[in-house]
Amino acid sequence: MQERAGIFSEPTEEMWMWEGNELIDSRGEVIAEVRTDLIYHGAERMLVESSPGPFRFRARATNANGDVFTLSQESRTVHRLKAECAGRKYTLERVSLWRKERRILTAEGQEAIRVRPLVSGRVEVISGKAGNTLPTLDAIFLTWVCVLVDSPVRRPRLA
Repeated sequence: MQERAGIFSEPTEEMWMWEGNELIDSRGEVIAEVRTDLIYHGAERMLVESSPGPFRFRARATNANGDVFTLSQESRTVHRLKAECAGRKYTLERVSLWRKERRILTAEGQEAIRVRPLVSGRVEVISGKAGNTLPTLDAIFLTWVCVLVDSPVRRPRLA
């Protein structure tokens, strides 16, 4: 059975926050952190590779179990992205042409997460109606790639 995201256990509007390279829950505890292309979540490690090229954005992560997480841009813009996390499919779409806020939708079209970059560089992660169905690693990977694509602050590569 897949681990589900802790704050997403009930359909409430609780929030996580990416602050720099750390994902912090509503209690102020660090859920995950990114260091030199590795996402750390407890004992779990995911190697993340991304290519923010001028015409296409792609990202891929692999964990120790061999699970593969991918994100790809399927059109000329990053307005709508497709992701697959260990066989589970998602769509990441901006809510407006004028904003970088994104909805992460399940394969069934239900909103699992809303990701909102702030001018400060922090990125809000708000649970949606289907947030309780989302495995934790999926939530971490999907929100981190949103940070890479949409955040106004460039992320340092920390060792």
